[in-house]
Amino acid sequence: MKATKLVLLAVQLIVLVLFMGIHLMTATPGSSSGNGNPALLLLMIVVPLFIIMVLLWQRIFRYYKLTKQVVIIGLLFTSLHIIAGIMYQRMELANYRGVIEKALIKQYGYADQQYLLDITSGLTIHVNNQYFNLNTFFMLVSFSVFIALLWLVVLEEKN
Repeated sequence: MKATKLVLLAVQLIVLVLFMGIHLMTATPGSSSGNGNPALLLLMIVVPLFIIMVLLWQRIFRYYKLTKQVVIIGLLFTSLHIIAGIMYQRMELANYRGVIEKALIKQYGYADQQYLLDITSGLTIHVNNQYFNLNTFFMLVSFSVFIALLWLVVLEEKN
């Protein structure tokens, strides 16, 4: 079990480093982005690591034979954390749009609202710092715990 926990810690540290790397690849407010978002290449590494995290959490939870009550509390707390994290990120994105708008006004004298929406919607290089930061990293960890706990519930229902 110690090896499983160490592997989980290592995987989470790798994901954290990837998140911080993607975070640093954000275009500065007011600058042009070039062609595409090279950070998406790093994001492709996160997906299999997320699956590994879920499997490792599931192995740990099965080893400790969590009670149904603990599983339900875990599902509740992880879902609350994810919801709170999403709400926080939405507020931060709105604030960051204001930062970019001010930078555009300073640079060009005006800010085209449609352009502002275009560069801050989706996985553009202008908002890497909004989608890949410590908050979203912990949301990803919570989501992996949530999926692993949900998996336990499904397995219990099957048996």
